[in-house]
Amino acid sequence: MNGHNYPVQSRPPLHSSASSNSLSRISDITDFDTYSGAGEPGSYSLQPRPSLVSLQSSDGSSTRSESGDGGHAYSGAPSAWSAINRYSGGGSYEPVPSPSPRPKGLSPSRKQSRTLGHGKSSKKRHGTIPEEDGIDLGLISSAAPIGQDEPPTPIDREGTLFDLSAALGPSTMADDAFVKSLQEQEAQGKLTGGLGQGIKADVVLTESALLAKSPISERALDGSFSRANLTGLNRRNTLRQLGQSEANKMGVVVELIMKDSDFDQSEVDLSVMAGPESQHPVTRSTFPTQNGKTQVFYPQPNWKPFSMRWPYLVLLIICAILLGGGQELVYQKSVRQPLVKFKSPSDIPPEEYFAFKFLPTLVAVSYGVLWQVTDFEVRRLEAFYQLSKEGGALAAESINVDYITSFNFMRPIRAIQCRHYAVAVSSVASIFANALVPTLGAACIVLSPDRQTRLESPDGEKSILIHPVWSRFLTVVLFVIAFLGCILFYQLQSRRSGLLADVKGIAGLASMATVSHILMDFKDMDVATHEDIHHRLKDHRYVLRNSSLAPDDLNPPSKQELRKYTRNHLSQNPHPLMLRAKGAISFIIGIALFLALIPIFLFTPATVLTDKAPWFVTALAVCIKLSWGALETDVRMVHPYYILSRRHAPPKTLTLDYTAMPFGWVALNGMLNGHWIVFFVGFGTVMTELLTVLVTSLATVEGRVFVALIKQPNADDTATGPPPPPPHDDALKDINAGQETAVSFWISLALAIFILLYMGVVAAVVFVRRRRVFLPRQPNTIASVLAFIHQSKMLYDFVGTAKLGNAAMVRKLEDVGKTYGLGWFQGRDGQSHCGVDEEELASGYKFGYDYSMATKPWEEEEVNWL
Repeated sequence: MNGHNYPVQSRPPLHSSASSNSLSRISDITDFDTYSGAGEPGSYSLQPRPSLVSLQSSDGSSTRSESGDGGHAYSGAPSAWSAINRYSGGGSYEPVPSPSPRPKGLSPSRKQSRTLGHGKSSKKRHGTIPEEDGIDLGLISSAAPIGQDEPPTPIDREGTLFDLSAALGPSTMADDAFVKSLQEQEAQGKLTGGLGQGIKADVVLTESALLAKSPISERALDGSFSRANLTGLNRRNTLRQLGQSEANKMGVVVELIMKDSDFDQSEVDLSVMAGPESQHPVTRSTFPTQNGKTQVFYPQPNWKPFSMRWPYLVLLIICAILLGGGQELVYQKSVRQPLVKFKSPSDIPPEEYFAFKFLPTLVAVSYGVLWQVTDFEVRRLEAFYQLSKEGGALAAESINVDYITSFNFMRPIRAIQCRHYAVAVSSVASIFANALVPTLGAACIVLSPDRQTRLESPDGEKSILIHPVWSRFLTVVLFVIAFLGCILFYQLQSRRSGLLADVKGIAGLASMATVSHILMDFKDMDVATHEDIHHRLKDHRYVLRNSSLAPDDLNPPSKQELRKYTRNHLSQNPHPLMLRAKGAISFIIGIALFLALIPIFLFTPATVLTDKAPWFVTALAVCIKLSWGALETDVRMVHPYYILSRRHAPPKTLTLDYTAMPFGWVALNGMLNGHWIVFFVGFGTVMTELLTVLVTSLATVEGRVFVALIKQPNADDTATGPPPPPPHDDALKDINAGQETAVSFWISLALAIFILLYMGVVAAVVFVRRRRVFLPRQPNTIASVLAFIHQSKMLYDFVGTAKLGNAAMVRKLEDVGKTYGLGWFQGRDGQSHCGVDEEELASGYKFGYDYSMATKPWEEEEVNWL
């Protein structure tokens, strides 16, 4: 149908209720607006008749209302196109009012409204014939069999979708008019196709049924005067605890019907006074209405990755305590007796040589990696925890916060400002474990006597000791990390994550955004910057309920909260820093300088500096490692979008999320998926950890000694020639003055140079291949991703998938059989949008090129960013 595949859902069975018994039933064939006002009163325009394939009877209690520019409009039960009730406007929502004017192609005169039932006056359309005794054949499947008191549970057809174009065949005038009407609804802020239906209660329990399932006795809930009442555990609070426990246990939304005695007459439901479809501009909530007689409880899932669970956190704490205690024991032993005594490095057994030369740095680096994994997951999932809290969180504290690409040392400060204390604690502990522990570990091990004394008497006795100051400093840092680990353990174990499963990629966020009207908050934000999104959403609050993201319109922010987040902390550049010339070239130059520094402190008199401060080289290696980590994060984040920008990407791309993969695993997945840049960058991250170990071992080596040894002529080569010059006895003696053997020195030097060259080449290739801007903004926040997909037609395929895991989501998308791309497309409202959608797209995205203004600028709204 004009190239658009609009999904259609079969009509769900009707349920009888007291409010609908007195209402008439209307056939869709007769309840059809043959004429509609097109402008002034008295003017009519002929509307095409809908195809009979999509017609079914509908309940006469259905209502449909639309509002103008500033109002809020919602429609209730299925309309005339009830077979396509996903497009009928049921459960649709008005967006947050925007300062933008109405599109030129959408006149307010195209509004249609009809209100039936409840004795309310209604203006019926021409040709509408009420059928008082009409029979809906769709109710036959729900009829009660003979001998049963209640009908069987009706079949849930909410997930049944099919392609309208395949059902109706070639496009007709009626089909085109139908699609145009859907586009007009979307343009007016009404979600279609099952989007924005809201959260409904899955189970309804009475108070007696809840108490019957609870082990708590009725006597404890009789409301009598007791100590429980003094502590706040009265009947109502206890019922709420039981209801929440039942929702958590069943994993569904539970509605609790309470006794009339618990009904607080001060709590008034406006719908009781004004009817279910009041004309007052009251925003309809995503959630079921709660009043004094009913309470709705949502499940509180608590999925966490293994690195955030108690066994892993306990391991981090125990390791920090053991390392700190072990460091102190080694120091005490070093005070009484040197750790190793030798005259020549060849006298040291290989296991002892490895134990003091490589093992300390290797252990320190490995512990930093363990903390890095936990810190990354805490930062990635913090926004979802904030959304799942009671009362939700502001946009600046949740969907518009970035802890993934932010600068390492500024991240704890930003987290404290947002009161995200788990991120602050985890970030500080990770920085200590990755930066301070390896550096201090290298500074602790010293060779005695000093360099000048060793060169004067190379054959003298030498010993390896532990520096008293740096050792105590390292011990304190490790115990501080253990203390921070305990705080993080308490924080993560005393709160629920709010997630049923891991949220991966675009598909994970898309499935969470289809239930509510959160998509309408991103109207006209296709190519908006982070600053524009921040100013639009800074006074909005959002919540995560039942695995669905939703605005919380009933809980506005306070004045203090509005004043707190006046500025945006995100970068306005659409390209990540390490993929731009400013970051990539600076990093490549830094690698080149570090590569040049190695021979300088090895083969020149500058080795005196490293002998006095061996930790200096280790600190530089740590800086290189942290910078490479920033490069890897940027590559991980944008790679799925780069695949989409090349068009016709497979369905798996929507679920691809390299940022959710742990250290080292990302390289293996990149290789298996054929994403070689991801593989090479991920493999480079592993080698940066090895680089820290290698340069630490080279920090105290006199390289000129080994060069002089190589320059000695070989006896075999001079057997037939003139006699060789006398051997360099000084060079042979100088080797004994250090702690490095010739074999270990050259192997360590070769590996360090190879790793630096590898990093430089890979960084240059990444910059060349990814230097082009292919996104309107960085996809480093939830809000940024939602703005990319808020008008995508592919969202129809995500209706009802909020609780699917990643594997089930992949299977569903593969069954749909579509391909996806990033660029310009015709959205659900019929206008041109930029983002991610199913193919075929109208055009790819080019930075600085507005496809909508180059084709049909008269159809687009003029955006006025505040």
